[in-house]
Amino acid sequence: MNGGPGSSSTFANFLENGPMRITRTGDDISTGYSVNLAEEGSWADTTHIVFLDQPVGTGFSWGEPLLTNMDESAAEFQTWLTNFINAFPEFYATELYITGESYSGKYVPRYSWEVLQTEMASRQMGEIPMWNLRASLVGDPFTAPLTDRMQMWMIPTALNVLDEQNMN
Repeated sequence: MNGGPGSSSTFANFLENGPMRITRTGDDISTGYSVNLAEEGSWADTTHIVFLDQPVGTGFSWGEPLLTNMDESAAEFQTWLTNFINAFPEFYATELYITGESYSGKYVPRYSWEVLQTEMASRQMGEIPMWNLRASLVGDPFTAPLTDRMQMWMIPTALNVLDEQNMN
């Protein structure tokens, strides 16, 4: 899942991790592009990958209602995941990695917690869980906007890239 907030995961599919690449073929903004398979390969070469626009209203996703908090969003994700497994039973109990970047640093951990709670409830009832969450991964997480923005100077200063002269 991409961050944003509100960015489509299609961005990751075509420009970051996916098997497809959009390349510019000319100057015409409406027709000067082509879609091709990535030359260098992708995660899709080694695993099954789903690019999900989540929650509803993000990117190209649509539906009702638009959600107002993380609990609603996590429950919606849980419903989507259950529906996905029901539609594709060959993925029942396979390893699951929930990943994202940027603003998804807020919802990937919450969604993962929801999945873990459901897995534990299934095991307590003696059932095999529908999924097997192995890890949650977030790249460049944007989890605390105020803190992130207020502390951005620390790393360049520690690397001696930013000093008092740059601050004026």
